[in-house]
Amino acid sequence: MAMYFPKSLFATAILTTPCSAFLGLAQNDGYMSNQVLSDSINAIVDSSEHAAVETIGESLNAQPIQVITLAGSISSADAQPAMLITAGIDGRYLVSTEVAIRLAKNILTDHRQLLDSMTIYIIPRVNPDGADRNLASLTMGFAGNSRATDDDRDRASGEDGPEDLNGDGFITMMRRLNPPIEDAPTHLADPNDPRLNIKPDTKDGQRANFTLYPEGIDNDGDGQINEDGFGFVDLDRNFMHAWPEHAMDAGRYPLSEPESRAIAQFVLDHNNIVMALTLGRHDNLVNLPDSKNKDITGRAPKGIDAQDVELYKHAGELFKEATELKRAPKEDIAGSFHAWLYAQRGIPSFATTVWARPEIEKSEDKNESTLNESEVEAVEMDDDHSGLTPSGIGDIAQETIDELMEAYLAATGEAVDQSMIAMVTPEMIEGFAAQTGVKIRRIVEAEPEAEPQQDKQDKKEEKKKSKSEDAKWLEYFEKAQIDGFVDWTPFDHPTLGPVEIGGFVPLARINPPADLLDELAEKQTAFVGTLMASRPQISIVGPEVEQLADGLYEVRLAIVNDGEMPTSTAYSQTSKAIRPIVIRLSTDLDNILTGQRVSRVWGIDAHGGRAEHRWIIRSDDIENETINIIDPRFGNRTIGIGN
Repeated sequence: MAMYFPKSLFATAILTTPCSAFLGLAQNDGYMSNQVLSDSINAIVDSSEHAAVETIGESLNAQPIQVITLAGSISSADAQPAMLITAGIDGRYLVSTEVAIRLAKNILTDHRQLLDSMTIYIIPRVNPDGADRNLASLTMGFAGNSRATDDDRDRASGEDGPEDLNGDGFITMMRRLNPPIEDAPTHLADPNDPRLNIKPDTKDGQRANFTLYPEGIDNDGDGQINEDGFGFVDLDRNFMHAWPEHAMDAGRYPLSEPESRAIAQFVLDHNNIVMALTLGRHDNLVNLPDSKNKDITGRAPKGIDAQDVELYKHAGELFKEATELKRAPKEDIAGSFHAWLYAQRGIPSFATTVWARPEIEKSEDKNESTLNESEVEAVEMDDDHSGLTPSGIGDIAQETIDELMEAYLAATGEAVDQSMIAMVTPEMIEGFAAQTGVKIRRIVEAEPEAEPQQDKQDKKEEKKKSKSEDAKWLEYFEKAQIDGFVDWTPFDHPTLGPVEIGGFVPLARINPPADLLDELAEKQTAFVGTLMASRPQISIVGPEVEQLADGLYEVRLAIVNDGEMPTSTAYSQTSKAIRPIVIRLSTDLDNILTGQRVSRVWGIDAHGGRAEHRWIIRSDDIENETINIIDPRFGNRTIGIGN
């Protein structure tokens, strides 16, 4: 029987093997266990009157999820605008917790003045169970928590996990050499570096000669290797926005996990949060989020609303200047915490991976190269020649699909769901477009200019010489003297026969050597400081009172935002996802001739944005009239009109 990756295991492998690798025993030094983390939090709180800690929930294994509060006055911390910093949602990103803790220390030690105008909430480790697994002496690299899942649907869980067959302390990969007919080979060793695995380029005469499996055996005898090890729910796919409902690692329903519920409840209980930074596997500061495409309903943005682009550009510029990170990988944000904060809580929500592979700089000696820690390698972005977005329905652009969905909604009152889209063909699109008058836009690839045969050959050779991302990681590990790769060694597998075991060390491509953590935290601290300085800054102009006649008055008032950020995202102002600022006049309704007794402000733009209010009222005692401003984010105020 052929041995193969089931879909669920393949999805896990994509997340944990070549895209990310394990930390490795040699690099665990300097990364905190849950107990050491708890001790560090207590030490921070004990060292300063401006710090406090509370437990907001427990993991599945009953480990505490804690929040550090930093404020000028802890007793009034919740009464002033706040920034939320969250780390450790993805259990593999141990670096995020390390940086979050150091950031708290840095602010208390060197930037205490920041707390005079804003509170900072820091959740250093949302996923303690995942961290436990990844800090174990032998681990597979788990993104999620400790929720048992039946990955192969056989009504049992955890019965076929990986094994360290060669006893080197790592779970890596296996090359099955000369596989039988029923297990067709899929890969070959890279001719430029035999340590790396590539898929064959048949046009270049390459042929696969081995198959790849994670290190282990078929424990349950079902013909599959390691298809049902430790289960988990990925907490960063367990939130409501664009929740991937059919993905096994996303949970049975949004907020199904105690860890995700705990931090969601904390956010819901703290309306004073005006901005957020999530440290983990996502990035929207180096790479500007998608501002063009919307979900299947045509209402919610897949990334950010087009009107929020300038906000994210501004934050990205601050980030790059402070951290010197210029490139970062992109990850699917479906069901993520930071996307939920933006789309459903109306909070400017920023995310960073903190660290990525440093660029290798060539020195004057062409045979030598040096490390540049300030540069990281990018994930290349495919740029379509037409400037449009592929839809997956023939060559029809997504922009056309979006227009047709809006037309369908307007005509029927019914939103298009994913099941309807799945059945659509290009011919059906063309028919509906003809009925509605929507012009079909198509993806058109630019015609390449003819080039001399020699130029083609030169480019082909140049492509062969260019290093893959895996090759660049190997070069980085060698230059930095990091044991990030296990050389392939022969092993006689009990069922597969001759194999080679080796590959990238788990988590080594996610978490840096511990001696870089202080520097990374300093850079993130600098960014947090500049971001807080850009916060919305609300002031009240007025009230200006003019007596029009005996007992008749005109009253004017403006709420002004002189900060560099709006009070809420443009999308939240449209979707009404947050509580508004409420302005309430004390005057009886019958005495208000012009203006509303109660009005709402859903957001105020940056750089002098204003929300102006005007009333004409009758009053026998203007000195006793008041304007109440109820603002859940920037504080409540009561202003006397006659003062």
